[in-house]
Amino acid sequence: MWIWSQKEGYCLPAIFKACWGEEKEHEKALEEATELLQFLENELKEKRYFGGETVGLLDIAANIIGYWLGVFEEASGTELLTREKFPKLCNWANEFVSVSAIKENLPPREKLIAYLRNRFGVGTASKYTRHL
Repeated sequence: MWIWSQKEGYCLPAIFKACWGEEKEHEKALEEATELLQFLENELKEKRYFGGETVGLLDIAANIIGYWLGVFEEASGTELLTREKFPKLCNWANEFVSVSAIKENLPPREKLIAYLRNRFGVGTASKYTRHL
C-alpha cells in the first residue's frame, strides 16, 4: 500500500506539466502521466474501488485522478484519461465522484476551470496536445 500511495503521489507533477508545462517538457510529461495512469489502471484489477467494494483511504488519496484530472484536462485543453485507454480508471472515477459524501464536498467544477484558465492559461499543451 505504501508503494502504491507513493507512486500515485507522483501523478500530480506529471499531469500538471502535461497540461501546462513548457513545450520542451510536454512530451516527456505526457508519457510519464500515461505510465502512471496505466499503473493505477492495473492496480484496480476487477475491483470497484482500490480497496475493494467500498471507498477507502487509497480512493481518497487518488481523488486527484477521480475529480481533479478532469478539471485539469478541461481547463488546459489536454486529454489524458480516456475511456478507450483507461476503462477501469474511468469507471472508478465516475463511481468515486458519485458517492454522496464525496460529491457533496467537491468544489464547483466550473469555478475551478475558470480559476485554472485565469491562473495558468489554456496551456501550452493545447497547442501540442497528442490524444493518448
